[in-house]
This record gives sequence, structure tokens and C-alpha cells, in this order.
Amino acid sequence: MADISLLLWLFCRVFEVRCLHIPVNDRTPFEGLVKFVENSVKHEHALASSKPIYLVGDSFGGCLALAVAARNPSIDLVLILVNPATSYNKSQLQPFVPALEALPRDLHASVPYILSMVMGDPVKMAMASIIDDLPPEQTLNELSKSLTSMLPLLSELTDILPKDTFLWKLKLLKSGTAYSNSRLHAVEAEVLMLASGKDNLLPSGNEADRLRKSLKNCRVRYFKDNGHTLLLEDGLNLLSVIKATTTYRRSNQHDFVTDYLPPTKSEFRQVFDRDNRLFSLATSPVLFSTLKNGKIVRGLGGIPDKGPVVLVGYHMLLGLELGPLYEAFLREKNIIIRGMAHPFCSHRLKLHVKRCPALIS
Repeated sequence: MADISLLLWLFCRVFEVRCLHIPVNDRTPFEGLVKFVENSVKHEHALASSKPIYLVGDSFGGCLALAVAARNPSIDLVLILVNPATSYNKSQLQPFVPALEALPRDLHASVPYILSMVMGDPVKMAMASIIDDLPPEQTLNELSKSLTSMLPLLSELTDILPKDTFLWKLKLLKSGTAYSNSRLHAVEAEVLMLASGKDNLLPSGNEADRLRKSLKNCRVRYFKDNGHTLLLEDGLNLLSVIKATTTYRRSNQHDFVTDYLPPTKSEFRQVFDRDNRLFSLATSPVLFSTLKNGKIVRGLGGIPDKGPVVLVGYHMLLGLELGPLYEAFLREKNIIIRGMAHPFCSHRLKLHVKRCPALIS
């Protein structure tokens, strides 16, 4: 569970965020939207040509991002595609689209409720706004409030998405899908695709496999328990995904030292207090250090807080001690350990990342 406002704040500390907003009554065709985004990309590229530009495309936005990348192969772009709508023609809703289009205007108010059943898991979406580490009783209370507050939003969608706009969006989806799919061969950008395993709106899992084979530099991460609205659901931190997949870089080449971003408190707790808790309990690592007077004490009290420290170790346990060491130094001293290795190791790691594109969460 995480506070969405906090996640957005953390994201904005790393990136300068721009958001594309399409007004309800806007009828700009797909190519017009592509040119609009393209102009923004070219402007940012002119300001800092040595830095990559990240395009995050969710659903229909994935089509936009791919189209912009295909038209600008010389610009260093990194695409984050979240359940892209490039598979719209194979959507599970295709058989119902004619019925939705022919639905009388008086009954159009039911469309948001119909779509809400396939868009995502409402409980996970509600949990996304609840702060971590609350007592169980308070968590249930907050969950109830969050779910209740979401109900009026569905009725408001009828005003935000009137029938004329809804029909236009469907046409926009069709044209966007055709446009982007016909230009996949021209995409030179680095692509990270996030695919949901329980997407009831699009066959995102199969589409991820197709795009991975069709695009020149595409990696995939699967989220088997999430729905179509992946970015709105609890348990996903987009910045954490970007960091964990070594997708973050400050220049045209990834550098494992200069591009390193330290873990946030929530990431630290997730890894060491939850994911690796059983490992820590099983191994029960104990660390000792020596004070200036020669006394050996438990913990890292003998490690200086300032100045360079060289830690020389020997992997008697096949490197299994690195995790507890990293955790202890960060928890007790707020010091991040950085390993020293021959550049050959970094080169091998880059090759490994490229050859292992499919990660499952």
C-alpha cells in the first residue's frame, strides 16, 4: 500500500513530468495528437540533446508513444508502455463494441458501470490511496471509505465521457492501433513494457510477447495479478520498476554508478522487512565492528560516519552475505555500499539484461 501523492512526489524528484490532457470536446485526429506530442519531444530534445526523454504510454497512450518514436528514430527516447492498446483489435470487448455504439443515448449512463467491471480491480485501486503500516482495523475502515468515494466518480464519467465523445474515442483507438502497428519496424527507442496478467480489457500478456519480438529493443515485465488500470492499482511504484529494470539513465549510455538511485524508505521496507524477511530469519546474520580503543562491539558502531571506507570481503558464502551487509550499513549508518568490480562485469550485466526481457512480478 502506498500514498499516490507520495509516489508522484518521488517520481517528480527524478523526472520533470509533462502530462498530455485531451479535453472532452476535442476532436483532434490521431496524427494530430502525435504531432502535438512530437513537437513537445523535439522542444525538450533541443534543450538537452544529451539526455533521454521518457514517454510513459498507458493503454491508448502506448499507441501515441510508439507512433512518436517511429517518427523520430534519431531522438534518444525511452518508452514505458503500460498495457498498450496496440492489441485493441483483439480486445475481449470487440464483440460488444457494436452494441455499445448502438446503445440509446438514455442508456449511455450505464456504460461507465459496464466498463468498470473490466477495467481493473476496484479493491486494489482503493488500496492505492491508503497509507502503509496502518493497523488492520484502520486499514479496513480506510478501504471502506475509499471504495465508497469511488462510486460517485462512475456517475460523473457519464458527463466526462458523453456518447459522442465515447464514439470518437473508439474511432481514435482504431486509427491509433492501425497507425502504430504499421510503424513498429521504425521504432529505435528503448522500450520497457508492463503487462497485466488479469487485463480483462486487452490481451496484454500476448501483446507483450508480440511487441517483444516485433520491436528491436524491448523488455517486458509481467504483473500477473493486476488488471488493465495497472498504474492506479496498489502495489505498483512506477519509479521502482524503472529503477529495478535498470531503465533509468541520465545520458545515452547507462552507467551503473552515476545512474544509481538510492532506495526509498518504502522500497527498503519492501525488500528487507517483507520480501527477504524469511531469508534474514533463516541466516540470522550478526555483524561486529571494532571501536578506536580496540573494543569489539555488536553492530556497526566502529564504522566511521564520515570519510571514505573500504570494505574488504571474501565470498565464503557465495556472496549471500552481501544482502545483510547492505541492509545493515543502510539501516544503521545510512551508508550505501557500492561494490568495486572490473568494467567487464558491468558489460556482462548489460548483456544479461538484454537477453532476459521477461520478468514476472
